[in-house]
Amino acid sequence: MKTWNVMLVDHDKLFSAALGTLISGGPFRVCHHAANADDAQAAIGQGVEPDLIVVALGEGAGEDVGGVKRLRGATGARIVVLADAIADRTLSLSLKAGADAYLNKSMSSESLLRALQLVMLGEVVYPTHVASLLIANANEHPAPERIQPTNNELSKREVQILRCLLAGQSNKAIARNLHITESTVKMHFKNVMRKINAQNRTQAAVWAIQNGLSPLMSA
Repeated sequence: MKTWNVMLVDHDKLFSAALGTLISGGPFRVCHHAANADDAQAAIGQGVEPDLIVVALGEGAGEDVGGVKRLRGATGARIVVLADAIADRTLSLSLKAGADAYLNKSMSSESLLRALQLVMLGEVVYPTHVASLLIANANEHPAPERIQPTNNELSKREVQILRCLLAGQSNKAIARNLHITESTVKMHFKNVMRKINAQNRTQAAVWAIQNGLSPLMSA
């Protein structure tokens, strides 16, 4: 059985120890505990070679996610962000930073282990409202390139369309949510695709997340 070396990054030593006990065994072996991203980066510089890095977000999530970006530049290891709750802002920041997964600390141990195994098999694991879009894109392009927008700014309605897309809504559901016709939704999608240089809904969703948009469940 293949074994993957895991580095745990968390200032909470008790939680880190419990997490290490939980995931040890089977295909995972905890090779290093780090208090923060800087300590983790220093350990990598000293020769520690993790296959997987699990970063537990603390209260200063923005700073923690910044650490994820630094780690992404320092190692080719897979990186998983473990958060107290699913927050759209930190989800977006984590994706921008290069994380391969964004998981909730409240998930079951079985689900966590399964998600970590999927990550090591090359999958991208994110919350359900964007997971199907992101996984589809990851399967086509393991390291998706950032789609560069044109100089055309999106209108308020076009932003709403993208946010509905992130919520997993069909054209029909978007039309109902925004109180417009389905043909109008299609027209807006056509304009959005042209402005952000996207070829399909998957690329549009990835662009939306990378540019800080959050899902819109209801207008």
